[in-house]
Formats: sequence, C-alpha cells, structure tokens
Amino acid sequence: LAVGVFVAVTQTGKGLSAMIGGSDIILGFFGAGLAVTFLAYVVRFSAVALSTVENGMLRIPPSLDDASRLLGREGLGLLRNLHLPLLRPSLLAAMLLVFVDVLKEMPITLMTRPFGWDTLAVRVFERTAEAQWAEAAPAALLIVVTGFIPVMLLTRKMTHATSR
Repeated sequence: LAVGVFVAVTQTGKGLSAMIGGSDIILGFFGAGLAVTFLAYVVRFSAVALSTVENGMLRIPPSLDDASRLLGREGLGLLRNLHLPLLRPSLLAAMLLVFVDVLKEMPITLMTRPFGWDTLAVRVFERTAEAQWAEAAPAALLIVVTGFIPVMLLTRKMTHATSR
C-alpha cells in the first residue's frame, strides 16, 4: 500500500511538473514524506472507521428520520440534532480504533516517513533489529499503555451508558 501511494503521488507530481514547465518544486512538494504518510494512513484505515460508523448508522431506524422530517428537521439540522448524538459512541469507537492502529502501524511509516521522523513503532523496530532490547522497552511499553488507556476509558463509558 505504501509503495502504491508513493508511486501515485510521485506520478501526480511529475504530471503537474510537466504541465507547468518542468518545475521540480511541485515534485518536491508531492514527494514530501509526511503528506504521503498521511495519505497512506487514510487509505489504510478508512475501512476500519467507515465500517464502525456504518454499523452505528444501521442501528438508527429509518422511522426516526421520518419523524424528524415531520417535525421540520432536514439536511444539516437532521444530522446535527439526530444522527450525530446517536452516532457518538460509534464515532468515538472509530476514532479509537484508528488511533490505536496508527499508533502501532510500522510498514507504512517506515516506507513513507520523512528522514529523521520516527514514531514509537519505528523506534521499537530499529532498536530490536539491533538487539537493543533495553532501549526498545520504554517505547514498546508506551505503545501498549497509550493504546490501552483509551480502550479502557471507552469501555467503561459504554458500560455505564448501557447500564442506565
């Protein structure tokens, strides 16, 4: 995926450079690692987020939309006053899943990151590849704790919400 996104972005940059007279400034901008990394993350994790939100949407009966329209809510008002409050748990779960996945994502980050820009997963990978276990441990523990705390809080919040 990372290679495919990188090739697509590079070809787009080359095409734009050719259109404006061969300037390498556009190619340099499109080859920027952070933008490519972000685009690859969006492609990779959008399915996780969308499926979670879609499941939340399926729980909203169409009769609520009809009742809302009868009461004069349409368009953005319907979204803001009905759908977003009902989708809040699904949206939080989607954000949490994507956050935890991005936190531990390594292949895309290794291939597309700017030089000198390391994430926790890259730091753990580099240290363990060189058998520096003691140096890798704090970053690995931080990944686990950072991923565990939001999951625990969201689980607690959803448990309290369903027990009411």
